[in-house]
Amino acid sequence: MASNNEAILEKLDSLALSCTMADADLSDLTATVGISQQIDELKSLVAPLQPKEMGFIFDGLGKMLEKFLLYQVEPHSGPMAVAQIDEAINLCRDMLGPSYDAANFAERAAGLIAILKEKFSVTPEAPPAAAGSAAVSAKPAPEAPPQHAETGTSKIVLIDENDVVIFEGFLDESTEMVNKIEEYVMALEENPENMDIINSLFRVFHSLKGAAGFLGMNEINTLCHDAENLLDNARKGKMKVDREFSDIVMVTRDTLEKGLGAIDDTLREGKKNLPNFEGKVRRLEIDPVLILIDRKLFGGGDEEPAPPKLGEILLEQHSVTPDQLQKALEQKAKPLGEILVDMGATSKAEVSAALTAQTAVQKPPAAGAIKVDTKKLNLLLELVGELVISQAIISQNNLLQKDENQKLSKDISEMAKITGGIQDHIMSLRMVPLRQTFQKMNRLVRDLSRKTGKAVNFVVYGDETEIDKTIVEQLNDPLVHLLRNAVDHGVESLEARRAAGKTGDGTITLGAYQKGGNVVIEIKDDGGGLKLDRVRQKAVERGLIDPNKQQTDEELTGLIFLPGFSTHEVATDLSGRGVGMDVVRKNVESLGGRVDITTAKGKGSTFLVKLPLTMAIVDGMLVKVGPERYIIPTVAISESIQPKPEQLTTVTTSGEMLNVRGELIPLIRLNQMFGLSDARTDIMQALVIIVGTEKEKRGLLVDDLLGQQQVVVKNLDKRLQGIKGFSGSSILGDGLVGLILDVGGLFELAGA
Repeated sequence: MASNNEAILEKLDSLALSCTMADADLSDLTATVGISQQIDELKSLVAPLQPKEMGFIFDGLGKMLEKFLLYQVEPHSGPMAVAQIDEAINLCRDMLGPSYDAANFAERAAGLIAILKEKFSVTPEAPPAAAGSAAVSAKPAPEAPPQHAETGTSKIVLIDENDVVIFEGFLDESTEMVNKIEEYVMALEENPENMDIINSLFRVFHSLKGAAGFLGMNEINTLCHDAENLLDNARKGKMKVDREFSDIVMVTRDTLEKGLGAIDDTLREGKKNLPNFEGKVRRLEIDPVLILIDRKLFGGGDEEPAPPKLGEILLEQHSVTPDQLQKALEQKAKPLGEILVDMGATSKAEVSAALTAQTAVQKPPAAGAIKVDTKKLNLLLELVGELVISQAIISQNNLLQKDENQKLSKDISEMAKITGGIQDHIMSLRMVPLRQTFQKMNRLVRDLSRKTGKAVNFVVYGDETEIDKTIVEQLNDPLVHLLRNAVDHGVESLEARRAAGKTGDGTITLGAYQKGGNVVIEIKDDGGGLKLDRVRQKAVERGLIDPNKQQTDEELTGLIFLPGFSTHEVATDLSGRGVGMDVVRKNVESLGGRVDITTAKGKGSTFLVKLPLTMAIVDGMLVKVGPERYIIPTVAISESIQPKPEQLTTVTTSGEMLNVRGELIPLIRLNQMFGLSDARTDIMQALVIIVGTEKEKRGLLVDDLLGQQQVVVKNLDKRLQGIKGFSGSSILGDGLVGLILDVGGLFELAGA
């Protein structure tokens, strides 16, 4: 019983958090369905407990939320409903606590049940102790919706490893299809009349239904069946594809994801207990979603949406004003787009983009791809890397320089070309487009804009840009934090935007492009910009900067990356705790990248995340310092120079500096930093490699340049990881190890 109580308390905490994050009026379908599902789970858990009132209360709360999902409540009754859920949470905690007072509990429980009856017209009943999936009762509608049969508890039976393979295949395929649902819904919101997208969604649910039914996953089968009916009505033109429609499909998708997670949990347990395992799958609460689908099927209108017009699209994108559009419509001599361009109301590019949006046809992804285990791909890459290293070692063998070995030398050169081609193609297998990651961000901005009550246009470009798969997998968190801040901090409220003379809708842009050996990801908003005066004030209060010293804008913007730094007085569920930007910097730097910020007061902010194309291979400059050789990534190098005596100067507070065309650049002596002897100490006999960015540069003093080459990156030994100044190692052509320098780490070691 103790473990059951712990499970109840854990779910109560989760329910309390969901209520805190939900809209006060419970208008967010996703949040309300989630709360309803949590209440159903708790109803089953508290059913066996004494006293029985708790079971009655959670049954009543579930029925109350059904009325919200069916629009059968009085306006503005959301706060009262949330208050009853909060009271139920407190009651249940008190009942399970050490200071339980039976008389007080009975009085409060009776009062809560009375409110549910009087204010929400629900009659709580005692739930069964072992509840299955309850039947959904008929709802008032023009037609009677279908009765949903008891789905029962899904079970997984595993006789041997063959059964495990079947369920793992089901999970892999189903997870991919569930992810496609989100992709299709995002596209459908842009093109609600696109039958190709609707048909693709229908096929996904149909495939999921069949696979789930074959394996006895009853709740998923039932849910997909009803979603299939919803989409069938849409493709037959019986139902309008509007925001409510897409919200319901998205809620269904999220519930399916939970169901797959429950199946995965049971499968993991089964794999440890073979052979002849039989286990129940954690119950999936589908009733609230079925209610939503039924409401749409039997209570929705059948209005046929009109196709989008060019003028409407241009208005929505704020490319033209209503007056300009009206004047253009009065002219009949030319097409509308040409008239608007001739008037100077908009540009050809904007008209072209609007025409593309008007006629865009989102086709489902083409088939023909095969899945390859990432571990196998990484192993293949590692083997090819070893092949390249061996090739380089052979090519540098002195025996090949002899006349009698010229034919062999030529043959090895030809083999080197083939080896290089293999390496390039293997690397291309690791490169994936950013499209799927950007589509997830579309969903994030969509939900955040609704939660904050801000109208946000989300613009995406460059999502076809490719980057290493390992980088993509770690890119999600930084993008989530940056976009969340763009919505919460960047874009102003409707009133503030209008007061500043802006349009009511804010714009957030997420884009990507390749620049040299890097991929640059841009997150831009047209909000109020960073409040640098507020940043400075907070930094002074925390003792981070000298109040008597004037800081540059770059120095102030850099402060927002410090752990725990925030200008918000009160933390919200979106931001204000000072951890987001710190996470962004750490994650990006761990990928070998950096974040740059530009901001303008009243105009917005731009965050540029610069990342390497791949972390497996680096184009580097091989340099010699004393007896050692190091590799400097070429993307970090600006130039190399042979310094002259008049260029060297010493600044009291900054040490040795090099004057390069009027710019003073701090000098880093690598031999001193790494404790190397036999290195050139006379700067006039050495070389200086200028590294860094336009904002921050350093000169690295080296003995000599040995040439530029592409090297395969090897991770440092665990004992060496975390040492600043090095990002990895590589096997050089002679078989010895060369360390890859981390420019950012060198800057930190040298001091600001």
